[in-house]
Amino acid sequence: MKLYADRPVHLLRQLLGDVLLVVLIGLCVKLGRSVRDHVEALAGPGRGAEAAGLRFQHSMHDAAGNISDVPLVGDGVSAPFRDAAASGRDLAAAAQSYQDAVADLAQVLGLAVALIPALLLLALWAPRRVGWVIEATAASRLSRAGHGARDLLALRALARRPLPELNRLSPDIAAAWRAGEPTAIDDLAALELDDLGLRLPPQG
Repeated sequence: MKLYADRPVHLLRQLLGDVLLVVLIGLCVKLGRSVRDHVEALAGPGRGAEAAGLRFQHSMHDAAGNISDVPLVGDGVSAPFRDAAASGRDLAAAAQSYQDAVADLAQVLGLAVALIPALLLLALWAPRRVGWVIEATAASRLSRAGHGARDLLALRALARRPLPELNRLSPDIAAAWRAGEPTAIDDLAALELDDLGLRLPPQG
């Protein structure tokens, strides 16, 4: 499999593109974590309210226990304190639910901020990069398979390359290719490979 070009300019462009992709995805992940942390910070008041509710519950529960020990009137007087303790418990439970909701929201937003731009970057990068790998791998194999296989590269160059490029090889390049001249085939194959940033290997 051919992952990178042979020629320095093509190779440098591919390396820069791959490194840039990794850096940008890393920034997306960092941004996602930052968003998650900032949203999670909104749970602070909920933690304070939960702690206050629990303290209030324990205080009222202790007060109810102390008052219930008073002879004759203890149970009746302690009932409001027990109700207040239950209210403190409910407040703590509501605060905990708020914290859970904020935590869930933080996770969802953090993932969305990280994944959506990262996937868009991959969607832009992958078709071109993977397409090049497939094309370059096939072309590299053909270039090493002898003149019969190189002839396919030469034919493609005749069909795809701009006329000025073909003319620079030779005004009679098409006739030389039809005659099966090895030099003409190699020149055309090299021209096609050059567009992919590849070099024509010497004939073994």
